[in-house]
Amino acid sequence: MYELKKNADWKFWILMPIIGFLIPFAIKNLSGNIKILGIITTLFIINIIFSIFVGIYLRRHGSFWYLLIMWPLIFWVGVLLSLFPSTYGYYFGLVYLIIELFAYTMGQESEVDIDAQIPIDGGIKGVK
Repeated sequence: MYELKKNADWKFWILMPIIGFLIPFAIKNLSGNIKILGIITTLFIINIIFSIFVGIYLRRHGSFWYLLIMWPLIFWVGVLLSLFPSTYGYYFGLVYLIIELFAYTMGQESEVDIDAQIPIDGGIKGVK
């Protein structure tokens, strides 16, 4: 419960349903080439950028990794509501999860190099 309170930035948690439900619903009601352009823009540009944002946001706030599944789950619920076709909707949700994982773990690949640290002989008293 503390983890959710710590990450309870309402702007962030409100963006997920807006991007997952409202924008696709608005695009679904369009027609013609504008609808195709809207789907491409939403699936490839907006959602991928938002997935990167989610991964970085959760890492900076010290969140547990299991909160990364929230955005793909909201997207998959949108697929279940027929906001996106299920033929590729579930795959895009998986892609968004992978992108979030990359953004969440970015910069953590280097370990502290203990061999490069300078030893202090005699403790702190010997340092001047």
